[in-house]
Amino acid sequence: MDKLKGIRCIEDLKEFIYLYKDVIKKVAMPVIVVAAVLIFWIVGLNKDETIVEEVDTSRHVSEEQNDDSKLKNEEKIKIYADISGCVEKPGVYEVEEGTRIFQLIERAGGLTKDADIEGLNRAEIVSDGQKIIIYAKGESQESENTGVSSSGKININTADASQLQTISGVGPVTAEKIIEYRKANGKFSSIEDIKNVSGIGDKTFEKIRENITIR
Repeated sequence: MDKLKGIRCIEDLKEFIYLYKDVIKKVAMPVIVVAAVLIFWIVGLNKDETIVEEVDTSRHVSEEQNDDSKLKNEEKIKIYADISGCVEKPGVYEVEEGTRIFQLIERAGGLTKDADIEGLNRAEIVSDGQKIIIYAKGESQESENTGVSSSGKININTADASQLQTISGVGPVTAEKIIEYRKANGKFSSIEDIKNVSGIGDKTFEKIRENITIR
């Protein structure tokens, strides 16, 4: 009996579909269209997310490259300085540009007990090839004639007032200004720095540049 009922239902369903097939087509078509639109929309959304992820990844790689470039540009230039006298480990040291004298002293093992730092500007920036002597207490730093180099040029970092006045165009007033500048700012890093002294402009510098040195 159950089988007969099942067969009759199937027959009835077939007959229903046959009789109302046109109606069913009209109703089913919008449903199919809506389903297709939803499928295409979901697929398109997934593609957009993939593109965004690819752009973000590319941007991340670009930022890492820029960071590496900045690090390379920020690498310090290496210079060499000679320190002797009252330090534990005198010698020539390789340091970064911008290193201060107190940092160089630390590299040299620190000061000895008899070191005289009264006249030493430990905040001074070390220049490439600079010779730094840490004198002992009681030694006269002015006793050596360090104002004139072996080439006959005037060392504007060590020359006294009388030696500075041997430079053409430098009188007593300008010589004192040079000495005061050294006391306030430390030694000149280059001969061009002498133009920072009041009264010495470009024209004066061009006249004296062949007669001065910082070493």
